Amino acid sequence: MNEIFLIDDDHLVNFLNQEIIKEAYPQQIVNAFDNVIDAIEYFRLLANTPASENSTKFIFLDINMPVLDGWDFLDLFEQLPATVRDQCKIIMHTSSIDPRDIDKAKKYKSVTDYISKPLTPQILAKVFLL
Repeated sequence: MNEIFLIDDDHLVNFLNQEIIKEAYPQQIVNAFDNVIDAIEYFRLLANTPASENSTKFIFLDINMPVLDGWDFLDLFEQLPATVRDQCKIIMHTSSIDPRDIDKAKKYKSVTDYISKPLTPQILAKVFLL
């Protein structure tokens, strides 16, 4: 079973995305984080647990957040063991349409897609085929 992680400082966006995911894919496990520190700590703890076979972790990551932003998350994520990184697909999920952000996201090996808010069932279907 796949797991979905939402990392966005906007509680309403996380709530709405959880509802969209649960409606389209009720069997999916959804975890929401409203800050990078808690999210990266969760993924650090994964390094100490056995990897689930056939389980992909889809991370929907916002860019603009206070304290640490999405770029900070990516820099910290890149330092995690390959056993964690290889289980994850990071989708930049942001309101930014700045071409510089899109180009910067492409430089991170773990980033598999760059999508604009809002999340829709059609976008989810596309992402899950990656």
